[in-house]
Amino acid sequence: MRIPGRTVLIAILGVSPLLTGVASAATPSGAAPGSSSFGSWSHGSKDLFGAAYESYDEDLKYSARSDTAPISKVWFTGTSGILTEVFWPTNDTPQTRDSQLLVTAPGRRLFEERRDARRSVHWIEEGVPAFRVITEDPGGRFRIVKTLFADPDRDVVLQRLKITRKVRGLRFFVLHNPSAGNTPLGDSAIASTGDAPGAGLFAWQGPFAQALVASVPWRDATAGFSGAESDGYRELQKHRTLTTHYRDAKDGDVVLTGELDLPLSPGVDELTLALGFGRDIDEARRAAEASLHEDAGALLDRYRAQWRAYQASLRPLGSASPDLARLYRSSVAVIKSLEDRTHAGAFIASPSVPWGDVRLDPASAISPRTSGRITGGYHLVWPRDLGQIALALLAAGDTRSPVAAVRFTKSIQLSASDGTWDFGSLHVSKEGSFYQNTWSDGEPFWKGLELDQVAQPIDLCYHVYKEGLVAADACWDLVRRAADFLVAFGPWTPLDRWEEVSGVSPSTLAFVCAALAHAAELAGAMGHPEREARYRETAERWARQIDGWTFTTRGTTGNGRYFERVDGTGSPDAPRDPNDDRRFTSQGRSWLEREVVDCGFLRLVVLGVRPARAAGITDSLEACDAALRVEVPGIGPGFYRYVGDRYGFDPRTGERTRGRLWPMLTGERAEFELARALEKSGSPAAARKRMRPYLDAMARFATASQMLPEQVYDRGPHAGQPTGAAAPLGWAHAEFVLTLREHDDAKLFRLPTASAGGR
Repeated sequence: MRIPGRTVLIAILGVSPLLTGVASAATPSGAAPGSSSFGSWSHGSKDLFGAAYESYDEDLKYSARSDTAPISKVWFTGTSGILTEVFWPTNDTPQTRDSQLLVTAPGRRLFEERRDARRSVHWIEEGVPAFRVITEDPGGRFRIVKTLFADPDRDVVLQRLKITRKVRGLRFFVLHNPSAGNTPLGDSAIASTGDAPGAGLFAWQGPFAQALVASVPWRDATAGFSGAESDGYRELQKHRTLTTHYRDAKDGDVVLTGELDLPLSPGVDELTLALGFGRDIDEARRAAEASLHEDAGALLDRYRAQWRAYQASLRPLGSASPDLARLYRSSVAVIKSLEDRTHAGAFIASPSVPWGDVRLDPASAISPRTSGRITGGYHLVWPRDLGQIALALLAAGDTRSPVAAVRFTKSIQLSASDGTWDFGSLHVSKEGSFYQNTWSDGEPFWKGLELDQVAQPIDLCYHVYKEGLVAADACWDLVRRAADFLVAFGPWTPLDRWEEVSGVSPSTLAFVCAALAHAAELAGAMGHPEREARYRETAERWARQIDGWTFTTRGTTGNGRYFERVDGTGSPDAPRDPNDDRRFTSQGRSWLEREVVDCGFLRLVVLGVRPARAAGITDSLEACDAALRVEVPGIGPGFYRYVGDRYGFDPRTGERTRGRLWPMLTGERAEFELARALEKSGSPAAARKRMRPYLDAMARFATASQMLPEQVYDRGPHAGQPTGAAAPLGWAHAEFVLTLREHDDAKLFRLPTASAGGR
């Protein structure tokens, strides 16, 4: 049953809810003047992110045969307490930039929800990604409580609002910025207070349409272009009301503004905003109105129930601390929500565009999807991030999602028909390798090559096999093809894990050697002794050579003895001498290879390629801490990626600055400390004690709304808080889940290899 907006008045005032004192507005008509030449996205760090939980059918797909069908294919995000990018019909395609409330009153400046509110954001329940946002006017004039969630059966995002007005004369507007089809430009819009296509705010581009409808009437509405004279936001800034009423805005960065028909008298109103999607605006409107015709409380109860059932199926982790247990449940919900509902197993890295609010996006065409025309942001699938997320879900006790991830990974593995990789003297078929990242349908975005992203699918499939979730033959084709490629192409990688420089990298080789050792075991299980021997011999040989290739004794940090970030840059034919004076250029600056410290060598220990107490590891740890470690007050240890990192942007100008601390690296250090403690004493209690400062610090880097960011500030009044980089970052949440499982078990989750050597 539809629940209309309803008003509860302060009884002693004796004011009729029909007494508004606002003249009827003109019906929107005509086309808005103006145009757009650029657009942008919202802030990269999200306060909230969620989607309905959906279950697989018996074939590990999302279909009408799923227990939770019909399947909802919409994902929502929020920043500064307002709705930001909403994704539909796949998890890689944002359809909006943001949607917020504006409030006017006689003689007062425009109140903008994102800018002016005192707010708090909370999960409505542990492990259920629906959110309650409390927005308060600093002047005490009103209070807004919003509950945001997705319709579990439709492609609709719902916002339940309770608006408490404490003074007369307040008017509430919705400002909605579409970005249909993953482009801020090229959209068209219609604003209507009741004429065709119905009351609401509508936008579309090609086959991507949206409709924002409300459970109360719209008193006024207009369509326009962002930043132009027709922009409703500018109108409200100048006049505190809409003085123009355009029905249409065509082909640009459109913006829609509508006034909710609420009383001007003090009182309390409850209403629902429904943002629906479809192939045209009629389909989108029908979806949104169908959600409004159901009891919003019943929809939320179903949304909760589906997530509760999933969470109940998982391992309980984090018993050492309520804060760790809470972040565990939030992290699992976040990373599970990163999965597409059309292409099962396709987990994106993050539902955000880093620094999207200060970096312009000129994209305008929805087809073809090419890197020069459409923004990927972090809403893409990286094999590395996918593998980390799937392993974390496996560690949490989810036995189906990792198998779906393996199946998706198989579908994006390259074949001989994709051509060859050509670097210097290397000319190797792409057979068995993977592109740098893809859309969720498997179409490539960046076509670079990172050897760790060829190795990690082997690692994932191996662990799924060892857990007994698939037979060896279900993994063998992927593993054989990827391992054959690594042997033919390695050890030099065109891109390290930070995707900026080529060479021989300790962290990359850690994954490659571990993957080849696992591939050797699978080859033996499949009855291929020749491949088993070849994979094992290559893994052990490269493991022995890592130090000679990348361990310098002429460094510029500490005692000068440490593993470099990378050596042999620029070409597979370049010399691999960690003590020479070879240079490379990164982000506009020239560096000696031996100058650049990177803590990535820790993966050599965690993946079983080096003992924790090997001399080279001990020396490198001192250099890592001297160059890259920061003790953040009130939080604990944080780490930069490497010396000279400049992956960061000014939050005001968008100009490149420098990289900050990555919480994920604090988790990696916790894993190393576990390995070192177990190697030293074998005591579970001692191992947990060594891990806790890092595990606790990683948890404290999470936002108040339980989102783990890609980067946090290293100093100043915002130390430990997110920058404009991606949040939530699936890689970071997955690292937390894995590390927490390892803490609780007092052992590494990844299975050891037989390729470890020592210095």
